[in-house]
Amino acid sequence: MEKLHPQTGPVTAAGKETSSSNATTHGGTSEKLIVPGERREDFDALLHDLLAEYVPATVQARNLVEDAALARWFVWRKQRAYNAVESAIYSAQPAQELWTAENYHQLALVDRYKTAAERALKRTLQNLDASRRLEIYSNKEEAQAQQRGEAQWKAACNGFDHPTLVQKITVYPTSDGTVTKMSPSNEAIERQLDRKSPYPPEEVYRIFHFPQGMPPEYHSFTNREDYRRERGHTVEHWYDPAAWREVTRDEQELGTGHALPG
Repeated sequence: MEKLHPQTGPVTAAGKETSSSNATTHGGTSEKLIVPGERREDFDALLHDLLAEYVPATVQARNLVEDAALARWFVWRKQRAYNAVESAIYSAQPAQELWTAENYHQLALVDRYKTAAERALKRTLQNLDASRRLEIYSNKEEAQAQQRGEAQWKAACNGFDHPTLVQKITVYPTSDGTVTKMSPSNEAIERQLDRKSPYPPEEVYRIFHFPQGMPPEYHSFTNREDYRRERGHTVEHWYDPAAWREVTRDEQELGTGHALPG
């Protein structure tokens, strides 16, 4: 009996072209592996070099090496995109002080994508290095010690890619004036920075939340009036420990109880 729906694959030219391009899409990122301006041989060379460096002994280890190659490839792509946008803005207006808010917004957007790609690469390399370290340990005690160290590392990172202290700052107006609540306080963060740890903090991440919009005391955080009026607006600031200490010393000298921009 003849099949009603034989599976013969694409038969049209368009269908065959679509099918042939499926292998150039990496499902984990939904990004084309090769886009205009890139060469497959360059990616193959990158993968070859990483395979030679890590010499994966298992299928899982090889998958991690391939993930690292993809992550590095996408970082390079995002860097090129950032360079192209920055070059276009400079070409249109060489004087940076005359750039518009839209210019800065465009640059910030591509920078955000580049930063996300860099963080993805860092996570991938950490996973790859962790996998390789686990292969080195040949007995159960060493493996358990490694796992404990990774748990301590994860706790120190607070959900980020490297040891990070998180400070949440909520700012809102009251009838008695603007209130700034820091959790944990600057003093508590200072104690954590001074505490001895196998993984000392590399950064302090401050996230500001303005549930009712930005009070005048915080207008210096942005020059965009729509951001100042927006309820629930958030602002993220990153500091290395030395820079954070400098900012908090200025805040203490100011004596208002409010935070200052980095």
